[in-house]
This record gives sequence, structure tokens and C-alpha cells, in this order.
Amino acid sequence: MLLYSDYSLKPLNTFNIDAKSEIYFEVSDKQDIDSFIRKRKYFEMPRLIIGNGSNILFTKDYKGVVLKNSLKGIDIQVDADDYVLVRVASGESFDEFAFTCARKRYCGIENLSGIPGSVGGAVVQNIGAYGQEIKNLVEEVEYYDFSTFEFNKIKGEDCKFGYRDSIFKHELSENVLITSVTFRLSKKFEPMLTYGHLDEAVKDIPVLTPMLLRKAILSIRDSKIPDYKQFGNAGSFFKNPELTKAAAKKITEQFPEVKTFELENGNVKIPAGQLIDLCGFKDDNDEKVGVAENNALIVFNRGNAKGKDVLAFAKKIEKTVKDKFGVKLEPEVVIC
Repeated sequence: MLLYSDYSLKPLNTFNIDAKSEIYFEVSDKQDIDSFIRKRKYFEMPRLIIGNGSNILFTKDYKGVVLKNSLKGIDIQVDADDYVLVRVASGESFDEFAFTCARKRYCGIENLSGIPGSVGGAVVQNIGAYGQEIKNLVEEVEYYDFSTFEFNKIKGEDCKFGYRDSIFKHELSENVLITSVTFRLSKKFEPMLTYGHLDEAVKDIPVLTPMLLRKAILSIRDSKIPDYKQFGNAGSFFKNPELTKAAAKKITEQFPEVKTFELENGNVKIPAGQLIDLCGFKDDNDEKVGVAENNALIVFNRGNAKGKDVLAFAKKIEKTVKDKFGVKLEPEVVIC
């Protein structure tokens, strides 16, 4: 357990924003939760739970307690012939876990390789990439409820997973700390190659394995997403908008170059990065904030930006896209 006041959050967010928390409390063991509750003056303050800070933008100092989840541990719960159930502490690095799975040939998670953040954060966000979403792999989630002072469990199918969404952003938000996640992973490797030209990227590999697919995905991600250690960013800043077919048709009639993807629910998804690109933001000369050359969905800190600078730039993108296409972009990043 670590407890500090006036604590710098710059090393704890991938935008590299130099904000401070009034109180910083790090949980590395379940017993630390009880210690936190007993410090009543801190427990009653506003609190923000963070993992690796890979999906958050601090626009000011945080007035309250930043509760850092550093719970660690990976345990095999069931080792069957064709699958495994793996319980992972929520503070574990998600990508390090993905690497471990690829090495052990626990399959299903390899398409999510390279996504920064913690295991707990991955579930809250229902992360997705290259045709896979975390919701397809979650068997069970354990969490601590600060309102009832109890540990509870919820099945994956009850987590109300949606596009970058889950029950942990709604009914179970704010007062809940995810402590562990149990994943069901296959021992049979059935590569998902239909998204993002993955089939082209691995076509020359004689015998594809989870680790080789992971390496191919990491290579693609590295070509599109700036290293946050050099250019602070949180990956995709905006969600890809979902429109009705009629609304999407109006856009493509006026802008034939806009690509669309039909969804199972009958609606149409439009890549937000393409809309941002068509608005000319890759040529924007802002000195502090920009969008990635190979993926305009990535808003990044050029080095000296404050959180309010990043937010102002994002608002500028929202307004420009709305004015040009009539589409409202919704941030994927949590703004504090």
C-alpha cells in the first residue's frame, strides 16, 4: 500500500499530462482495500480508479483520491483438453498477459495484442481490435463494491458489454473496483484474419502460430500508432460512429470516398479516423497537439501540451466533423 498527497500523475497516464492528485492511494493487495476504507476521510472523498492510465485525459489536477490498481497474479482455474480458465488480477498489464497467452498457446486473445492498459481497464472498456472484443473471452469478473463493502462476482454474459462499453461504466461505475477477471481461452488455434488485412500480413508465414500472429499485429500497430512514451496518446480518441443506413447514405452520396461497414443490427459504422482525415487534420499545424500520420483517430501530445490543449484540439475535431458530415463524434477516452 502506498499513500501520498499532491502526487504527480504524469508517469501514470499515457498522454504524459503533468496533473496531480490531491491524494494518491495504491492498492497492491486485497487487504489494502480494507485499509483504504478505514481511512474514512479519504474514503469519503471523490475518487478515481485507474489502472495504467491508457484511456484517460487529465485536463486539471484531480481533487480527491486517485486509487491506483496494482493487484497482481495469474492463476489457472481449469485446465481442460480444449480450453483453459485463467484468473488474472485486474492490475496486471493486459499486453503482458496477452504475451503469456500467445507463448502458452492459450488462444483467442492474440488479436488484442499491443493494447496498453490493465486487465481491469480492458474489461471496463470492452477493448477490441482486429475483429476481436474482450467480451468474447470473459467468463467471470470479481469486484469490490464500496457501497456494500462486499466482494461480488458477475458472469461475462451479464456484464452488458457493448461497443467500448460495459456495466462497469453504468450501474457498477464509480463505487466498484474490479479485482480479477477469469478468461476462457481455447487450446485450439483458429486465427481471425478477416479484419484489417491481417490475411495479407501473414500470407508468407508457412505455419501460423498465436505468437507469430501477435508479432504481425504488433508490427501493424507500431506503423499506425505513435509510441506514447515519445508522443503521449491514448490510442483511438473517438469511437467509430454508428449511423442508420439512411443517414450513412446521405453522407456517401455527398462524399463517395467515405467507407462504410454494415453491422449485424442493420446500422452502419463509419471510421471516425477517415472523417477526421477528410477534414484535413493531418495537415493541422498546431504546435502542441496533432493526429497521427497513419491513423487520424490517434490524437497525440507533441511533447509539451497540457490536458486542456488536447481537449481543445479534440473539440475542434468534433466541431469540424459535425459541420462537414453532420456526424457527432463521441470520445472513447475518459476526460477528467
